[in-house]
Amino acid sequence: MIYDVRGLRFAYPGGRTVIKDASFTLDKGEVLTILGPNGAGKSTLFNCLANIRSPSSGTILLNGKPMAEMSVREIAGVIGYVQQSHIPVFDYTVLYFVMMGRAAKIGVFSKPKEEDRRIAMQSLETLHIAHLAEKPYTEISGGERQLVLIARALTQQPQAILLDEPTSHLDFGRSTYILELVQNMSASGYSIIMTTHDPNHAILLGGKAAILDRDGVLHVGYTRELVTEECLRDLYRSELHLIDVPQLHRTACLSAGLRCHCHT
Repeated sequence: MIYDVRGLRFAYPGGRTVIKDASFTLDKGEVLTILGPNGAGKSTLFNCLANIRSPSSGTILLNGKPMAEMSVREIAGVIGYVQQSHIPVFDYTVLYFVMMGRAAKIGVFSKPKEEDRRIAMQSLETLHIAHLAEKPYTEISGGERQLVLIARALTQQPQAILLDEPTSHLDFGRSTYILELVQNMSASGYSIIMTTHDPNHAILLGGKAAILDRDGVLHVGYTRELVTEECLRDLYRSELHLIDVPQLHRTACLSAGLRCHCHT
């Protein structure tokens, strides 16, 4: 079991409790998609899982060991974190930036070796962006940068990859590609935790879903059982419908409040 989260609670000092009681498990190759309205605390929960914030109480176990007792290097051996956006400062080449994902394996005072370069190039090839290897990271597009961040996480060779709204700044085509990539990573044995605003992402990915409601309670279950019309309407306070699309062998979440005027 990669993740075992037990009774996680988070409250800001002198402020409200954002997460009241979060518990779930995640095994090798499983996908967990976290849904929730703006301001519910998805990012806070995600930051606790990524070791960026410390929970007020509760326990996060990685491979059975409390995260609080692990070194940063140990945690990096288990978790690869892809933030929602990254503003480049230095004009490293894309290849060098991706090789930084090897930091936990290389050591503080060591230099990357040919094996580290090979693994970084392999990650770029996996994402079909090897042609960017020698380009300055500061000069590529936002969509390309998102793929490079994922490549850096793959180069880290973790067991679990955390993706914080990975499609938020991407066009439709690249968003679809990211979802396909998540499916492929899961099939390759990576455990995936992903936050999103779009319930269609959870439906497409299947696996497990987690819904953080406005009261800070995390509801976890298999997507097909948890992500229902009633649940989504309550969560987003909108008239939403789950519609079967036989031609695509899938279900889509659509809003009844929008009308199509393209044929009028």
